[in-house]
Amino acid sequence: MHDRLAHTAEHAFIGSLQKLLGQTLRVRKVEHKGAGNTAFIVIPQLDLDTVLEAEYEVNSLIAEGRQVVARTYASLEEAKKQLPSLRANEERIAGEVRVVEIENHDVAACAMDHAGSLQECDFFLVTRVSKSGREYEVDFAVGRQAKEIAVALSARLLKVCGELGANINTLENTARKLRSENESNARKLRALGREKLSGIQPVTNGSITLLKGIFENLADDQLQEFAGEKIADANMVVLIANVGGEMASVVFARNEKMEIDCNRLFSQFAGADGRGGGKPHFVTGVINKEAVSEVLGRIAEEILR
Repeated sequence: MHDRLAHTAEHAFIGSLQKLLGQTLRVRKVEHKGAGNTAFIVIPQLDLDTVLEAEYEVNSLIAEGRQVVARTYASLEEAKKQLPSLRANEERIAGEVRVVEIENHDVAACAMDHAGSLQECDFFLVTRVSKSGREYEVDFAVGRQAKEIAVALSARLLKVCGELGANINTLENTARKLRSENESNARKLRALGREKLSGIQPVTNGSITLLKGIFENLADDQLQEFAGEKIADANMVVLIANVGGEMASVVFARNEKMEIDCNRLFSQFAGADGRGGGKPHFVTGVINKEAVSEVLGRIAEEILR
């Protein structure tokens, strides 16, 4: 029963999308599972506003009780002659073809069972939209399951409003403002990180140049980017840590032409206080913040000896 209603609602949904987009859509497959349903739609671009507009129309059609009828044709070619707007996965069809039509809305070749009226679907709800390769996956629910999910989503939305200090009418603007502020703060943090990292004073023993430093609350990926840029220089070694919480993230790297085994040295001196690894020329790991200064100091001494 659930699959029959879900499949009928999916036909109505695709029909609405086609009207809004002005093109025939190819649905590669539709999966029906206990936790919900997924339509796999082959299309280069599908925006959320269009999906939501289609969702709204489907529920309007359900309220109208649009009729659903099925007809059988001797071949796909015959069906197309009678129904020029027919959509079908042609590679899956051979011989006799069954066509399902939603009154003045959608016509599709389909062998699945369907409801006799959209009204039986009761309620249609899109629960997720994501892109995978060249197609979009649209999760949806119908009937009682859709209503239960809608209630749960409403409760979650109200809780989010409470956490953000917003209401339903201002939630989107609040979220956009917070996202903008977060992006701005991230840019400022990265600028500060570049400034701090560029301030490291190199130490050399004549054959090796070492950049060593311990920082707090920088972006870990920025340390890796910094190390990657610096070790392009001959005889360069980078040994830096970023303390955040109880652990410090560490990047230990050297120019690929050098013979220092960063993996071995990191394991040797970090011991039980740290963990990590990588390639002989580029290692990432973590060390207890209480031990990080001593560990990096001992590695530096070994390198510059």
